[in-house]
Amino acid sequence: MLTGEHARSLDDKGRLSLPPVFRSVLAEGAYVAIYKQCLGIWTADEARSALERLETAVRAGEADGDELRRFSSSLEPATVDAQGRLSLPSSKREALGLDKNVVLVGVFNRGEVWEAGEWESLQAEHGEADVDRWL
Repeated sequence: MLTGEHARSLDDKGRLSLPPVFRSVLAEGAYVAIYKQCLGIWTADEARSALERLETAVRAGEADGDELRRFSSSLEPATVDAQGRLSLPSSKREALGLDKNVVLVGVFNRGEVWEAGEWESLQAEHGEADVDRWL
């Protein structure tokens, strides 16, 4: 389970230092893809589950094959090195404007890497989430 909000700085090679809980969950490797306005990070099992759900939706006529094709083709494998850093693909960093200061957010079954200013704007726009009805 991935949770929390973690301010981070990418190093010169575009590597993200992961907090301990992310390191243990992603130790077997990860998949990254552009997801909305951030970079999504999934374990291999979660990436497979997401693709299977999307494929089921395509078969049911609830999504089209282009959505499955775009998501599947955008997934790239990524590994956590011995120092607990995840290398983020340069093409995806550039597309999202991820330069130095980022925020890593845990969203239960995935991580999200946001440009720090974009994350601050999103938080200011939406304020505190009202989750009481779900707890």
